[in-house]
Amino acid sequence: MRGSSRSAAWHGCLLGGVLLALSLGSAARRAGGEEAWRPAPAPLMTRWGADVRPDRVRPEYPRPLMVRKEWKSLNGPWEFAFDDRNEGRTAGWSTGKELPERILVPFTYEAALSGIGKGAEVHERVWYRRTFNVPRSWEGRRVRLNFNASDWETTVWVNGRELGSHRGGYDPFSFDVTDALKNEGAQEVVVAVYDPADPRKGAYQPKGKQLGSEGIWYTRTTGIWQSVWLEPVRAGAMEGLSIETTVDPETRRGKLTLIYRHQGPPAQGELVLSRGSRRRVVHRIAEREARGGRRAMQIVELEVPDCDLWSPETPALYDISLRLKQGGKTLDEVRSYCAFRQYTIKNGRLTLNGKPYFLRGVLDQGYWPDGILTPPTDAAIRYDVQMTKRLGFNMARKHVKVEDPRWYYWCDRLGLAVWQDMPSSHNLASREAKENFTAEWRAAMKATRSYPSVLHWIPFNENWGDPGAFQDEIVTLTRGLDPSRPITDASGWTQRSLTDVIDAHDYSNNLIAQGVQNPVKPKVVGEYGGIALPVRGHTWTTGWGYQLARDPEGLLRRIRFQTSQLFEAPNVSGFVYTQLTDVEQELNGLLTYDRLPKADPERIRAIFEGRSRADFHSGFLKDWVVLGPIPAGTDLRSPQDSPESRKTFDQVLARPYLGGEALLDPKQGTTVQAAGMPFTWKSVTAEGNALDFHRVFGKESQNSVVYAVATIERPREERDLTLLFGSDDAARVWLNGREVWSVNRVRGVSVDEDSVPGLTLKAGVNRLVVKVAQGVGGWGLTARFEKPDGRILQPAVE
Repeated sequence: MRGSSRSAAWHGCLLGGVLLALSLGSAARRAGGEEAWRPAPAPLMTRWGADVRPDRVRPEYPRPLMVRKEWKSLNGPWEFAFDDRNEGRTAGWSTGKELPERILVPFTYEAALSGIGKGAEVHERVWYRRTFNVPRSWEGRRVRLNFNASDWETTVWVNGRELGSHRGGYDPFSFDVTDALKNEGAQEVVVAVYDPADPRKGAYQPKGKQLGSEGIWYTRTTGIWQSVWLEPVRAGAMEGLSIETTVDPETRRGKLTLIYRHQGPPAQGELVLSRGSRRRVVHRIAEREARGGRRAMQIVELEVPDCDLWSPETPALYDISLRLKQGGKTLDEVRSYCAFRQYTIKNGRLTLNGKPYFLRGVLDQGYWPDGILTPPTDAAIRYDVQMTKRLGFNMARKHVKVEDPRWYYWCDRLGLAVWQDMPSSHNLASREAKENFTAEWRAAMKATRSYPSVLHWIPFNENWGDPGAFQDEIVTLTRGLDPSRPITDASGWTQRSLTDVIDAHDYSNNLIAQGVQNPVKPKVVGEYGGIALPVRGHTWTTGWGYQLARDPEGLLRRIRFQTSQLFEAPNVSGFVYTQLTDVEQELNGLLTYDRLPKADPERIRAIFEGRSRADFHSGFLKDWVVLGPIPAGTDLRSPQDSPESRKTFDQVLARPYLGGEALLDPKQGTTVQAAGMPFTWKSVTAEGNALDFHRVFGKESQNSVVYAVATIERPREERDLTLLFGSDDAARVWLNGREVWSVNRVRGVSVDEDSVPGLTLKAGVNRLVVKVAQGVGGWGLTARFEKPDGRILQPAVE
């Protein structure tokens, strides 16, 4: 493989450079003294999984947009139980009941890092229990119990008192536990979670890809999957903090708006906005008596001149310090941050800070082989964001998942734009399901809208859940809640008139066709690529991709061929490549599931930044003489690749339907016998970059064979050429009588899918003979030659 020594070098640098370690203590113990936790066996683990310790699990502050000084993590070992018979309530599990299993929160029982790792099992009801102590320094203040996310219906008890329930799998929630606390000693918290699994049996909650590991679906997540923690607050402290900014990119005059609620009489305070070490703006707060009762909403507005603008290239952030006082005493103090940027639509294009901005995006599904939906460490989250930028992207489409808050924090700080999907519901048939989706979408927007990196809303993916006119209701709701961001109503092919952006999913090789003339709305290609390259030792299981590469060079060539077209397609505003990492059986990541690059990141970066482009217009062999369709004598009935189809194609490829097939030199109009039947050679010219045999023969055929011969004339010998070839389905290829390639697989025609190096075209006449076997479905081939310097060889005499 060309470049193999370089490939080894950058893999070595990567492994040496990204191993980060936390200073961690000893493992937690069960009551009897035995070790309570160790990772469960898993098909694959990340290098960050080794950094997880039960006494220091996800120790970073879990709420980056509203930081208080004092807090206490409840991540770590909890007691745990499955409740498949739904007996927990009646059996008294809500207090004083030791549960039989141990789990490491915030990893769900499906994840290896939970210590249980039963991802193939379905348990819709689970229980958690642990004890905690309240620090003495918190005396006299209220204590809140915070959950960053738990999937799906979560009920909480403290010391046997039921505090309430929360429905929703992706948004934070909290309870004031003060009145349930004992005066001293250990406090008990018990959590029960119900997460119905199967949409076909009535489950309607948004699940995204959580339908079990097969096809395009992945392992489920049940229960607590983000951080759990305590914090002390004074009575009347702020509840929630929403941050909104606007800016005129011409004058750079901005406006900051903070919205929060708190109990009690009006407060006074101070808002400090700073950039780096410079104290920029100080604003005195004097709240007014507001309507709305004891939890009145307060709005603080601040004009900000000469703003530094945020973009992926210059992620300028401002620090916020907000302090409230009552009667001269500090009521609350929080730290946050904001940014000033304008993302909108003008003249049919997406713009950032007043100028057209081309979004180079990647589909990021946020799954981990050892944590499933839960990243193992903060260092792992940061690595994903850094690697996304290193690979040449300025945007990530967070696909049908609402992410851990720390991911958005790193996108804000490092500079990565976000298109935010809503996790899909796969059952929107009832009004109850629609009402729940609406509530959870509202909550997802509230949880993410204050992050500067979140530019764009995508409430639906393709036609998942079959929303119909409900799609319009959600767009109208979204626009009312947040008129500042563009909306793609459904990424894919089920868009309706209210969408702000036209979004196509196209896994073909003819992406230049996605260009538009005089667009009224911005056009993006919201998914493309999906090129699989399995890496031995770094796969979760056997799997698939929309297309397949054999090696890193083939992967780069295929990505370059597709992506170059999107840079040249007229009036396209952006793209999203599928995808950042492998996920379980999907092997079409730029990184393996355990986060190793599949090719040199700098070469990938050059492609996605448009600096390394392919000649996707020329060099294809156009003129062929073909014979067929010859009955193959087979009975394949499925377009799926399988051991049965490969065994059948082995027989077809080995059978000579014509004598001397390697040395065929046919003439137009010549009739020959094949499979006991007469067939006539026919001269044809390929349309576009591929030869479509159904079109050539004017009919659909199944279980057939075709021969195709191309004549290539060269004025001089050409050495060290690479044949770039694709076929639907299996094929054998001969050049000047010598077999140079054979492929046995059910697949579609993909340009440059196979690379056959080390070939020579002699001076004068050369003949390329191709035999293509087909079962059912499509049928065709594409071929061209690449020179040693990477340029495409033109078939005409040079």
